[in-house]
Amino acid sequence: MTRTAARVDQAAIRHVISTEAKRSGETLYFALVRARSNLSEGCINKSKPRASNESSDLSLDVHQCATLTSAIHRSMKPSTQSAFVLRATVCLVLTCSATGPCLAQGTAVEDAFQKGAIAMRNGRTADAEAQFREAARLAPQMPEAHLDLGLVLGREGKLEPAIESLQTALRLNPKLSSAHMFLGIFLYQTNRKDEAIKELQQELALSPDNVEALTWLGTVELAAGHPEQATGPLDRAYALKPDDLNILEYRGRAHSLVASDSYSQMARLDPGSWHVHRMQGEIYAEEGRHTEAIAEYEAAVKLEPRNPDLYEALGDEYRKTSQLDLAQKAFTKELALAPQNYIAMYDLGSTDIEQGNYAEGIPYLRTMLTSYTNAPVAEYYLGRGLAAQGKNEEALKWLEKSVKDDPSGEVAKRSYYELARLYRKMQQPAEAAKALAEYNRLREAADKQNAKQLQDWRKLTAHSSASTTPEATPNP
Repeated sequence: MTRTAARVDQAAIRHVISTEAKRSGETLYFALVRARSNLSEGCINKSKPRASNESSDLSLDVHQCATLTSAIHRSMKPSTQSAFVLRATVCLVLTCSATGPCLAQGTAVEDAFQKGAIAMRNGRTADAEAQFREAARLAPQMPEAHLDLGLVLGREGKLEPAIESLQTALRLNPKLSSAHMFLGIFLYQTNRKDEAIKELQQELALSPDNVEALTWLGTVELAAGHPEQATGPLDRAYALKPDDLNILEYRGRAHSLVASDSYSQMARLDPGSWHVHRMQGEIYAEEGRHTEAIAEYEAAVKLEPRNPDLYEALGDEYRKTSQLDLAQKAFTKELALAPQNYIAMYDLGSTDIEQGNYAEGIPYLRTMLTSYTNAPVAEYYLGRGLAAQGKNEEALKWLEKSVKDDPSGEVAKRSYYELARLYRKMQQPAEAAKALAEYNRLREAADKQNAKQLQDWRKLTAHSSASTTPEATPNP
């Protein structure tokens, strides 16, 4: 079929696109089927000669039709795209040809696409392969036919023929949606990692926010031994889809490998450096191994005794192990080294409040809050200290502000508890009851969240055991 033999009415096609583009793949397909007779009537017909002055730019050829079909595909929500059914819209465009033989050929291509799509939905990949081969034979210049054939072959594990079919599709249309991504996947599965990376990068050049392509690029970069190159696409995929366990797993692995490489390099350069001790202390702290973290931070402090950040980290670890006296000493040293550091003021002031040293802690917190207008944790500690001193009205102000600044977190829960106690002391039982009810509500919500996190962790652990790469078989 020649390019000139397959001319269609551009206005008619645009009308279908503009009215149907937001529908699901299935709805769009059958809408175009219903519109087929109307489109055929609207096509440029050899039996109705064009007037000599009629504009020729109202027509477009088969290649432009394919481009329009891809535009329909991109305009739809990913959750409603149906790749195989959607490709069949090209066949419907082909039926609007200028001659009877072309109409028959377009109908045959359409029929092959439709049968292939049905076979795929029913899991009959061999039948689907046969139908898409027929579509590619009838319309060898249609890139979508080669794309769908390649996807079926990949689904069947016939990777080399799948790669060849996708390469053909891309020769016909280098910007064909999803073709570079699936080609990259199949290349990766045949251990051609460098080629896979290039194809996935080309897919992302066309569609920068394609989460699946971002995830696969990060995965392949990891497999190729490039964790530092994997973090970028995986971070972007996480930003777009933060609840995906697959993304979370590979993103965590990439960052862990990058960090491990940096730490190893530090240890090689100067194994006795305070930097190395701090780094090891941070690792232990993240793992919840607070005793080991304290030992590392103490070693770092001995080597670098004038670094306030080290005392802050050491004090935090003492605090986590309920060694408040040692935490207070560390925070005192931190503040002495950085007397204008408001974080150091908070560290020491809040520790004083926890120890019952209200007169010492309150001034630090007051000073800190002159510069931090939204600091719910500091507001909580100041309100708690003032309440202990009997300064009820001022305590009430700070505790209520803490709740306002953090209405649903751990700080709010603690603030409501202190408010309930304070209201009872101020002989306001109704307000005390409200505060207590809010405390119980937040406590129950926290318990549910903790249970969910435990469940998610178990799912992630099970997922990691069951798979080492993302879903290997594409599902068009």
